[in-house]
Amino acid sequence: MKKHLIFSATVLAFILAVCSAQAQGRGQENSTPESKANKVAAHLQTKLGLSDEQKTKVYDLNLSTIKETRSLKVEKRNDMSGVKDGYIEIHEKYDQSMKGILSADQYTNWKKIQAEVRARRQKQIAEETGKKGKFNANEEDPEEEMTWEESED
Repeated sequence: MKKHLIFSATVLAFILAVCSAQAQGRGQENSTPESKANKVAAHLQTKLGLSDEQKTKVYDLNLSTIKETRSLKVEKRNDMSGVKDGYIEIHEKYDQSMKGILSADQYTNWKKIQAEVRARRQKQIAEETGKKGKFNANEEDPEEEMTWEESED
């Protein structure tokens, strides 16, 4: 009986160790700049119908942007205004590069996808924090930035 109990405990510990290692491995894989850039490029290839050449250019652009953003976070970690200014500059450069990679139709659709993602993210943040508000984006102009305004409710 004692041997059976020890054997069961050993098997359980082994199963937990394997599950934990797999979960950690997935988390690390998704956090590398390369995997993130590949995921975005593959998603945009599906959504926008990118050619293989465009996908490669989008991957390279995303990889460099992710690395630049990460180094900005490290450099300016104590200067939040510097981080915000840096993000704006990186975003503008990224947007111009995407405009050069994508066709006019693809670029318009990409801006719509960005607006949808931003709206979902803001809505999720609002739900998590319990704040009520409204989006002030002009739905007819996908170029306009979306912002969140606190409501008086």
